[in-house]
Amino acid sequence: MSADQPEDETAVTYPTARTCPFDPPAEFTRLRALPGLPRTRALEDARPWLITRYEDAKAVLASPAFSARLDSPGFPLYSPGDVQQRDDRVESLIRSDDPDHLTRRRRLTRHFTVKRVHATREEIQQVIDSAVDDLLDAGSPADLVALVARPVPARVICLLLGVPYADHAFFQQAAARALAGDTDPADVRIALRELGDYLDILVQEKARTSGDDVLSQLARDLLLSGTVDRAELVNIAMTLLVAGFETTGNMIGLGTALFLRHPEQRDLFMAGDEALGANAVEELLRYLSVARHPRQLAVRSEVTVAGCPLSPGDGVLISLPSANRDPQEFDSPDAFDIGRTARGHLAFSHGTHQCLGQALARLELLLTFRTLFARVPTLRLADSSEGFEGFDVNTQSRVHGFNSLQVAW
Repeated sequence: MSADQPEDETAVTYPTARTCPFDPPAEFTRLRALPGLPRTRALEDARPWLITRYEDAKAVLASPAFSARLDSPGFPLYSPGDVQQRDDRVESLIRSDDPDHLTRRRRLTRHFTVKRVHATREEIQQVIDSAVDDLLDAGSPADLVALVARPVPARVICLLLGVPYADHAFFQQAAARALAGDTDPADVRIALRELGDYLDILVQEKARTSGDDVLSQLARDLLLSGTVDRAELVNIAMTLLVAGFETTGNMIGLGTALFLRHPEQRDLFMAGDEALGANAVEELLRYLSVARHPRQLAVRSEVTVAGCPLSPGDGVLISLPSANRDPQEFDSPDAFDIGRTARGHLAFSHGTHQCLGQALARLELLLTFRTLFARVPTLRLADSSEGFEGFDVNTQSRVHGFNSLQVAW
C-alpha cells in the first residue's frame, strides 16, 4: 500500500444507498475526486481497492493483470452467492480467465450475434405486443413491472433458449433468491440447486430432440460431442437464462419511469429515426447502469492503477454506475440526454467479459419503449412524487430496479 493511501481501518464502505431510483449513490461523486484509489470493505475482512472512475475502470477491465476467478488469491467476495460458489468450487463463464474463458465464450458467441438477434426481431415484437395487450386489458392503473418489464425479457429468453415459459414463476423466484444481497449462502445454494436440477432435466431432454432453440443446439453440439459435461452445460444454461431476463427487466421498468419523468426526451425519442432510438438506448444504459453489485477482480501480476501499485493477492471492486457518471468522460453526466454520444459506456462491462447478450438487450429495450409509448401515448406514472416516494424499489438484489411500478393512462 502506498504512503498516501488510507489504512485498512479507515477503508470506505462501498456505497449502496440511493436518494433517487435513477441515480447511483451520491457518495460516488466524492470518491471519484479522491487521489489514487481508496480501500473498501468486502466479506471475510478483505480490503479491496475501490475503482470509481471511468478511465481506471476501463483500463482494469481490459487488463490481463486481473483475474475473475473466485479461487484467485485476494479475490474480493462481496455477496453470499460469491461465498457459495467459491466453497462449492463452481466454475462458470463469468468466473473464468482467458484463454479458458475465451474458449467457453466462443462456443456461445454465434447464438448472440447482432445478425442472429435481429433475425428474431419479429418474434420479439410479438412478445412485446402481447405484453402491452395484457397491460391495456388490465386497465388503468396497472403494474408495468408485472405486466411488461418482467414478462418481456423472460418470454424472449425462454423463446430463444427453449425453456418453457410456463415455468417462469419458478425460475424467476429461484433467481431472485440467488441474487439477493443479504441471503445466507446456504439459501443461495438451495436456490441454485433447485434451478440447476430443473435445467439438468431440461438439457437432457434437449439432447434427445431435434429442436432449433439455443439449448437444443448446445446439447447436440457440446454435450453429445463430449466437449462439455452435463454440469457445465447446466451452468451455461443457468447463466444465459438468469442474465437474459434480470437486467433487461429492470432496465424496462426504470427506463419507462425515467422517460415519463422526462417527457421532452420521450417525445424526442418517439419522433426520431431508428438511429436516434438506438442512441437513446445507449444513454439509458449509461444513465441507469443497473449493476448494483460491483465488478470483482483479483490482481494476478504487478500493475499500477491511478498511480497506486497493486500486487498479486490484492482485490479490486469496480463500480460501473459510478464510472458511467464520471464527468471526465461524459459532459454533464447527471443529465439524461438521448442526443449525447454514450456508446462508450460500461453498462455491459468491458474487455473479455463484456456482456454476451448485449445485442439482444439493446433490441428488446428499443422495441419495448417504441411499442409502449406508441400504443399508450397518454401513459403516465400513477404517483408523481419525487425521489423514492411512490416507487417500490428493490434494495436487496444485485441488480437495481423496481419491485413494481404503477402506471396510468
